[in-house]
Amino acid sequence: MCVLVTNMFNENVVNVPVSLTEEEKNKVASRGRRGLLSILFWQIAVSMFVAGMFFLFSGQTAAFSAIAGSGCYLLPNVLFVLRLMIATTKPGGAGTGVLLVGNVVKILVASGLLWMLADMGSSNLDWFAVLVGLIAALKGFWVALLFSGGRIGKSL
Repeated sequence: MCVLVTNMFNENVVNVPVSLTEEEKNKVASRGRRGLLSILFWQIAVSMFVAGMFFLFSGQTAAFSAIAGSGCYLLPNVLFVLRLMIATTKPGGAGTGVLLVGNVVKILVASGLLWMLADMGSSNLDWFAVLVGLIAALKGFWVALLFSGGRIGKSL
């Protein structure tokens, strides 16, 4: 079924449903999995770089604190990426519900891990390093974009 619509430039556009072959579907899913792994790799790499810098300039406690801070985000994110990768192998793929629920769970688990970190190890941590490690893990995505030229998943 074709639907004739008008876009914001007042041009007539025919909206045709896309039908992909199994090979094309597998290629798209594979590219998505590569993108997920690429982002995860860069988040871990940036976190380890930050921890290394803290080790060089502030010592072992600061490096451990940076690793603990980044781990509070990386652990739930690794589980979320694994869940999405499993979903991309199924015929229906990863729907919006998987993404929405997964992100909510990831944020709640990360918040819980930060709470546990504050409760159990607050006297032994360098909180500046914890926050920088957390931010490094959160913003590792931007480094992935920088090194892939904005084409995450296609360059791997």
